[in-house]
Amino acid sequence: MAAPSNKMWPRKKATKSGHEDIPVEKEDLTLDPDTAHPELEISADGKEVKCGSFKKNVSSSPSQFDTANCVVARQSFSSGRHYWEVFVGQKPHWSLGIVSERAERRGRLIQKTSGSCEVCAEGYWLIGYNKEKAGKPYRAFDTNQMPFDCSPHPETIGVYLDYTSGEVTFYNPDDPDNLIPLYSFYNVAFKNAPVYPFFDPCWHDNGGNAQPLKIL
Repeated sequence: MAAPSNKMWPRKKATKSGHEDIPVEKEDLTLDPDTAHPELEISADGKEVKCGSFKKNVSSSPSQFDTANCVVARQSFSSGRHYWEVFVGQKPHWSLGIVSERAERRGRLIQKTSGSCEVCAEGYWLIGYNKEKAGKPYRAFDTNQMPFDCSPHPETIGVYLDYTSGEVTFYNPDDPDNLIPLYSFYNVAFKNAPVYPFFDPCWHDNGGNAQPLKIL
């Protein structure tokens, strides 16, 4: 794993929005346990999350995920440009991105339609990896599923948010001198609602996917 950088810029191919020369400090994020699915385990420092083997008895609220195995950060953004990195390592299944404060957190996050297509709830902008998906294990969600190519396999995912311009871009930052863009959402309508960094370590699969997601 490459040493995490403190600034996103300047790096080559950093963004298409024309701000390559303006450094963006990496956000110091921590996870919000009050929003976590009851089966998730969060480290004491709030930097790691993994799926446990049993559900905890916790009170439910609209801010808590009750079906999808997810959690959001304590920090939210409603303006400006932001960047953070998450170590995924060799986890065989995960999803990352941002979610609107207005998005529904109760019930299933990703569902199958009558045509067997997977769709995501409104107000989420995510990418995910599922090793069991033959051919293209990477996909993007902003309601509809969009498989995309990704090579080499990154061990760290960088997430860049430009709230004002409506851009969410995901990067492979394993090379400390260069950010490799993986997928971008442009012209996103956040509708003046705050957005939260989103983390989904997915189910532990009897220990096969027990590795945590780590905020760097």
